[in-house]
Amino acid sequence: MKEEAKRRIKLGCAAAGALVAALLITTCPIPGLSYQATAVLGILIMAIVWWITGVLPEFVTAVVMAVLFVVVAGISVGATFSTFASSTWWLLLSAFTLGVGMKTSGLMRRIALAIVRKFPRTFRCQVIAQLVTGTVLGPLIPSLAVKGAMLAPLAMSIGDELGYERQGKRATGLFAAMLVGIRTVAPTIVSASVTGYALMATLPADVQEQFNMASWFVAALPWLVVVLALNYFLIMGMYGRGEASACDAVEDSPSDTVGAPGNAQSLEQSSLRCGTRFVGAAECADSKQDEAENSAGEPSRGGTDLNDNQSIPDGLGPFSAVEKRMLAIILVTVVLWATEPFHHISAMAVGLAALVFMFVLKVIDVPAFKSGVNWTSLLFIGIALGLGSVFAEAGLNDWVMQTCGPAFQALAGNPYLLVLGIGVITVVLRFLIVSEVAYLNLLMAFLVPMAASVGVNPWVLGFSAYALVIAWFAKYQSPIYLAAFYAVDGKMAKHSELAKYCGVYLATCLAGLVVCVPYWQWMGLL
Repeated sequence: MKEEAKRRIKLGCAAAGALVAALLITTCPIPGLSYQATAVLGILIMAIVWWITGVLPEFVTAVVMAVLFVVVAGISVGATFSTFASSTWWLLLSAFTLGVGMKTSGLMRRIALAIVRKFPRTFRCQVIAQLVTGTVLGPLIPSLAVKGAMLAPLAMSIGDELGYERQGKRATGLFAAMLVGIRTVAPTIVSASVTGYALMATLPADVQEQFNMASWFVAALPWLVVVLALNYFLIMGMYGRGEASACDAVEDSPSDTVGAPGNAQSLEQSSLRCGTRFVGAAECADSKQDEAENSAGEPSRGGTDLNDNQSIPDGLGPFSAVEKRMLAIILVTVVLWATEPFHHISAMAVGLAALVFMFVLKVIDVPAFKSGVNWTSLLFIGIALGLGSVFAEAGLNDWVMQTCGPAFQALAGNPYLLVLGIGVITVVLRFLIVSEVAYLNLLMAFLVPMAASVGVNPWVLGFSAYALVIAWFAKYQSPIYLAAFYAVDGKMAKHSELAKYCGVYLATCLAGLVVCVPYWQWMGLL
């Protein structure tokens, strides 16, 4: 009866969403909006309600939304499905495939154990490891979505090795730390994201000369430190307590640290026990199946025999041939991504070349490609990211900026209110202006002239928006969140919990802006 009641509630909510869309489309009550723009808003509201209630699979709702955009709102097919013709979608496909190759070859599990070895196996230290990894990799790969797609499976593997229950508090904390590490460094280093280059292009020529990569980083450094530090303590406070972990006993033992004398068993053995015995019945079965697939035909890889728990001194043993090939592909790919400004080969071309080489070198095969890549997620991501083009064609972006323009003008008199106001307005408007780059371009077109009139450096205004432009309250808002969440098929953490942490993260970003105000005044930027 409970299931039947839930089903009826879902159907009722779905019908309510469709009714709101129909009323908007037929009555067109929003001043300043065309029929097309109003129809787009109504259809999007319906889709959001359906996503929340889960009345249909997410990708099916996305397809329904896209069809209605074309048939009802009159949006062109090219705009609706623009992402599938862009480099972003193909880059994500290659990143997802790299993740499949790392998993099937066993390289991902080896890296996970290496991180476990280098950092003590406490939750505290693994959170630090995720923050550090994302921050260090930040400047090397210009696509946040690619970094999310690559590091999320690695974070889940680490959580599994340490016995954290998937979708439990500690697994959610690791996912949040991974996401925070990748994203927080982006506004502080131009090369860490294509959005940084786009923001740089909106600044006047004299401001661009003032803010090269080094001076940009110096001006943004206090924000980076504050946000990372606050998120570390908040993740520890929210997710580091109250959940019994399979590794709690060994985590609390003072002798169970890397290199500690007198350990009764190796770190590899303990972590493997945590990752296979205590994750839970379903996850344990999945883990054993993956290990069997990864180790088939590779008896020399080493590790721990799960039947007798006899540890092998060298951990996983020497690299297998397939691991070496996968490692070479990953290293070359990352190096080419990091040096794109010098050789001008697009990240998409590099990623697709890596995909081809995984087949040529027999790291993956066609069945692994078909079953390993989350095709329904890629379909959902492609349609969701196309919302930016849909909104632009419908004229919603210009309407939003014109509507909110007076609010920006009212904040110009107080530097604290100015940076906070830009941040808060950015969070609100990002529900409607889906593309980060499009939002920053529109915003800066309005704010750059205003900055000159009130004596504020335009970089401060742009950075304040960039600091808060990330949001994942709704999945469609953030490419990096979509890529990371679906790279692990939503198995590591629940979206409802991560959406709650989104508010926490954005609050730390606002706090970082407040701390920066006197620093920017000292630098003469405010």
